[in-house]
Amino acid sequence: MIFDENDARRLLEKVSKYSTADSFVMNLRGSNSYNLRFAVNSVTTDGFSDSLSLTISSSFGKKTGSVSLNKFDDESIQSAVKNSEEIAKLSPDSKEFMPPLGPQTYLTANNYSSGTENINSEKRASYLSYLIDESIKKDVVSAGFFEDEVVFTSLLNSNGLYVYNKGTRGGLSATSRTKDGTGSGRFEKSYVDINKLEYKKLTDWVIDRSILSKNPAEIKPGHYTVILEPAAAADMVALCLDFMSSRPADEGRSYFSIQGGGNKIGEELADKNVFMYSNPSDINAPSVPFTSEGMPRINTVWFENGILKNLHRNRFWAEKTGKTAIPFPSNLIMNGSDKSLEQLINETDYAILVTRFWYIRTVEQRTMLLTGLTRDGVFEIKDGKINRPVKNFRFNESPINVLKNLVDMSKPEKATGSENETMQIYVPALKVTDFNFSSLSDAI
Repeated sequence: MIFDENDARRLLEKVSKYSTADSFVMNLRGSNSYNLRFAVNSVTTDGFSDSLSLTISSSFGKKTGSVSLNKFDDESIQSAVKNSEEIAKLSPDSKEFMPPLGPQTYLTANNYSSGTENINSEKRASYLSYLIDESIKKDVVSAGFFEDEVVFTSLLNSNGLYVYNKGTRGGLSATSRTKDGTGSGRFEKSYVDINKLEYKKLTDWVIDRSILSKNPAEIKPGHYTVILEPAAAADMVALCLDFMSSRPADEGRSYFSIQGGGNKIGEELADKNVFMYSNPSDINAPSVPFTSEGMPRINTVWFENGILKNLHRNRFWAEKTGKTAIPFPSNLIMNGSDKSLEQLINETDYAILVTRFWYIRTVEQRTMLLTGLTRDGVFEIKDGKINRPVKNFRFNESPINVLKNLVDMSKPEKATGSENETMQIYVPALKVTDFNFSSLSDAI
């Protein structure tokens, strides 16, 4: 269910009148979501869901209790407020309690498209019909998911802050596999404006990739030059950002710590061509310009010319250390070059081309060491061309090494990795040396 800004505010103000707490924060969120699921080259489900939920956080001093509800009659509202206050009174003081923010100034939101909100069933079906028809024609088996949604978020607190945002998202994911079970290709793309989804181009690409990846050869694990396509690159840069918290760095628990205390802000940690930033207003990856507590998300540079410029920190840690609070971002953008992926391949004597990663997990926090698997198309590049498909690998590698060992990039594009479906990411393909493939994987 979608409320406009005025209706959201009226409901929140109604709820707030029941509060007797010293302070409160109320978050109201609603959505309308449509989807089409397909498998074995045919549509299997056509679905719609809507939701409306409210979370009430009530505080007495530094004691806080929270309750969520999805019923909005007077009795349910009054009961939820009362329960949140009772929980707060029974809770211990929070050593890191921060009072609600006052009114804030936010960057312009660009995360809404009327074209996505007003898409009809006929257009939804068109995204799948071409993919299914081409799959049948090319004798591959495809499955996937199409979804479009409208979401609003709003917040009201006891210090006079009210903020509202309505956003949209439309996306398509598909996996195509050869009937002999040896070849696979996959893509996942989503946009604020569904009209940016180039579904015919993506369909042709995923089917061609599945056929190209048939009967992969086995090559030895080891350290290789790799070209990480944008989906794989998205995982590396987003997971790097996950480690970039100021608190563990300042406390000596992070790769970004320095001996004797403090952090590595100002040090050159990556290749000089790495420029990475977050800006919720950026039209290439627009996102919500505030956090769940109403803190403004701002234009923040993370790496500039390979130099670490910022680490994110919450309000408590910012106050404790006398630094500026920098919230965890809702998008991530990395500058690239004017080259296409094909140019990167053509200019490469020998490398491994990775379509995407899957099931990435942390091995060692201090070194940012990750492990995971390649999936849905790995290829050997030789003399500027894709020479042959090769079997999947397990990797053991650090995203900071990826940025440090960067030698070239493509033009950036909107991308989704396997571990960052909610973050808006705009990154290039990355050509990286000395990437560690530790073992083989038989999966496709």
